[in-house]
Amino acid sequence: MKISSSVFGKLPDGRTVYAYTVENSSGAKVCILNYGGIIKNLFVPDRNGKLADVVCGYDDLQGYLVSAGYQGAIIGRYSNRIGGAQFALDGKTYHLFVNSGTKDSLHGGKNGFDKKIFNVETFVKKKRAGLKLTCFSADGEEGYPGNLELKVTYTFDEENRLFIRYQAETDKATPVNLTNHAYFNLNGYDGGSVMDQYLWIDAHSYIEVDADQIPVGGPIAVQGTDFDFNEMRKVGIPFDHNFLLNWNGMMRRCAEMYDEASGRTMTMLTNMPCVQLYTACVMNGSYPFKGGVPQRPLHALCLETQYAPNSPNRPDFLSCILRPGEKYDFQTAYCFGTK
Repeated sequence: MKISSSVFGKLPDGRTVYAYTVENSSGAKVCILNYGGIIKNLFVPDRNGKLADVVCGYDDLQGYLVSAGYQGAIIGRYSNRIGGAQFALDGKTYHLFVNSGTKDSLHGGKNGFDKKIFNVETFVKKKRAGLKLTCFSADGEEGYPGNLELKVTYTFDEENRLFIRYQAETDKATPVNLTNHAYFNLNGYDGGSVMDQYLWIDAHSYIEVDADQIPVGGPIAVQGTDFDFNEMRKVGIPFDHNFLLNWNGMMRRCAEMYDEASGRTMTMLTNMPCVQLYTACVMNGSYPFKGGVPQRPLHALCLETQYAPNSPNRPDFLSCILRPGEKYDFQTAYCFGTK
C-alpha cells in the first residue's frame, strides 16, 4: 500500500486543494481531495484485470466549483432534504438556507461540507491505507445549532474495499446526517447508461415523496412494486428515492451492483438505516467529466447511506438528532470484485 499527494488547484480565496492517491499492490487506487472530501477517481479491475475509473468527476478543480451535482463529496450537516428549510428542536425553530426548489433545504445548505477544506492525516498499514479528514462546523453555520467536530476516515485495502467512517460530536443538540455522494458506473464512468446494470437492495420499504422530493405519508412496502430489489434485477427506470434497509444497527451487506459487460461487482455494507438510490436523473451539466466525457442523465447511480429525508420534521422516522455526550459513528463500505 502506498499514498502520494499532489496539488490539484487553488480556490478563489487562494487556499490550496490537494489530491491524495491511495494505491494497493495490484494497481487499484482511489484519489480523494481535501476539498469536500471528494472521491475524484476510483480505479478497480474488470473480470480480465483491466482497470477503469468507476466514479464520475472532473479533471480540474473548476469542474467541482461550478457544477451542482455534489460529485463524490461528503454531504452534511444534513444530507438529503429538510422540508420548508426549517425544523423545531427542544422548543426552538431553526431556519436553513433554501436551495431546493422554492422552499426546501438540500445537502447542508449553501456551503455544506462538500465545500469545506478538510485537515488531512494519512496512514499506511501493511494491507490498508487511507486518510483521516477532520473539520469544524460552528454553532449557527448554515442555520444548524451546535459546534460540531467531524472526522471522516477513508480506508482502501488490498482487497479493493473502500471504507468510509463518519464520526461526529456536538456541544448542542443538532441534526446530523452524513453521507458520500459518489456516482458509480461499474462499466467505467464513461461506460454509458446504468439502466442495464443489476442491483440488489436489502430493503423492506421505500419512502414516497411529493414533487419537491419531500416525504409524504409513511413508508410503503416494496413487495410487488418497481421498488422491489430484493432479488437482483436491472435498474431499468429512473429513481431518486430513499429505501429503509432491513436494519439492526450492525455493519451488514445491504446492496450489490453488477455490470454484465465488465463483470465488475460492488457490494455495499453499512450500519446506517437507509439508502438513497439516485440514478443521476438530471446529470446534464455543461461542464464535461474527466477526459472530456459529456454529462448524461442515467449514466451513473448513487447509493447514499443515511437517515431518511426530512427526519427532523418527522417524529415517526428514526431520530437523527445528536446530543452532547453522544457519538455519531457510522460506516459504509464499497467492496469491489468480479464475476
